[in-house]
Amino acid sequence: MIIKNKIKGNGYYNEFTLSTEEPLSKKTWFSSIFLSLALISLSSVPATKTYASGVNMEGLGIRAMSMGSAFIGLADDASAVFWNPAGLSQLKGAGYTFGVYSMTADVDAKNGVSNNSLPGGDYDPNKGDLFPGFYPSEPTNFDDDEELWLGAATMPSFLIFKNFGRYTLAGGAFGVGGAYSSYNDKIFDPANDAEIEADVFAVLGLMSINGSIGYQVTQKLSVGFGVDMLINVWRGDVKKDYISASGSDWNYNYDAKIRKWGYGFQGNIGVLYKFNEQWSVGAIYRTGSDIKLEGDTKIRLKGGSNIDPFKTNEKSDGHTDFEYGASWGVGVAYKPTKKLTFTYDYRENDWSDFNWPGSNATFDEPGKFLQNVDGDPGWNRAHGYSVGTEYLLNNKITLRAGYTNESSGVPSEFENPATITLGDIQIANVGMGFQYDTWKVDVLVGTMWGGTGYGVDHRCYDFGISFMRML
Repeated sequence: MIIKNKIKGNGYYNEFTLSTEEPLSKKTWFSSIFLSLALISLSSVPATKTYASGVNMEGLGIRAMSMGSAFIGLADDASAVFWNPAGLSQLKGAGYTFGVYSMTADVDAKNGVSNNSLPGGDYDPNKGDLFPGFYPSEPTNFDDDEELWLGAATMPSFLIFKNFGRYTLAGGAFGVGGAYSSYNDKIFDPANDAEIEADVFAVLGLMSINGSIGYQVTQKLSVGFGVDMLINVWRGDVKKDYISASGSDWNYNYDAKIRKWGYGFQGNIGVLYKFNEQWSVGAIYRTGSDIKLEGDTKIRLKGGSNIDPFKTNEKSDGHTDFEYGASWGVGVAYKPTKKLTFTYDYRENDWSDFNWPGSNATFDEPGKFLQNVDGDPGWNRAHGYSVGTEYLLNNKITLRAGYTNESSGVPSEFENPATITLGDIQIANVGMGFQYDTWKVDVLVGTMWGGTGYGVDHRCYDFGISFMRML
């Protein structure tokens, strides 16, 4: 953790004549402020497709997700570039597919976003604190504890493939992970007759540009390899206004912005083995990637005379060493008849070395607030399983259903309506496929739900559609 001990003492409030306790060091105080700024980048980890594990989405492909994302042992369409590139060897001819997935998140928390006091209080960005309270009279929480984010995660995808006998080439562009947060609320500080308004908007996007190959070694064994160029974009904005009717000396405006982006490369290795027409097993390993996120960070604090010791206006270029962990999975597919298929997957994602701007940041021009940090956010390994089924109703219509149960790997200390982590999650999806001439249309509807011991519960509603055409 970046801050290992609770901050004690009332710090610079000595200069406000509010306390006689020993002051907190400026370096520690300003480092804590920067961590709150950087935490906005985490935004809403996780929250639906976008957050099945860590910052990952449910996966790729409307058909595969309709089957609960249990697809490693089947992998018989273009989405195999994600699930298991060895499965590409099963494809014949050439074709392309494009689609879109959208999620709406409904969040219900025991408390609103925290507003813990920094000097002498419980403020700790490693526990999800976004807004520092500068006066001990400020309420410790905002009131808004329910959020509805319509279309919070909407991500398109495009894939193309072509078979050349024993091997198949494929590739495309699609979303891998992401996060979204939008929060606004007002509360009142009766001690200073002040209105406090807070606002957060944050977006994380993790996209892949992929190239893959699947090769049929024998009638039963296939192998595959792929490369993802991962493009990571972060944007975060935090604003807090304290306006007192008792006098302008109490007023302050806190404004923080972060803009960073970068790219890295990830390798994917897959294998698929068919015992017979009924049984097949598969495995996938992804190397993860180290991504250097570069950009600028701004922080400004201005106000009346009571806030003088903290006033600043800083801007600096810098970078974060974003660690995107390795992952692996195994899967099995069973076809008792030609019309019916059952699938099962087990997966693990290693988030133990995960870094984000709150735990790792280096600035070209460090300042009072913008200070270099290199810590451990305390993420861990996540694991989960999925089951799915597909039934060919006739030569035109296919029915699908699936279920996923997965841990997130994200510490629950981050939980609040603006920086939600969902702990263990469950996903239930259903879908249909429609075949018409050379076109195939797949649709998905589903829901995700979960909660944690810190009182943050959620339900997400998903919809997706894709179109595939054989050439």
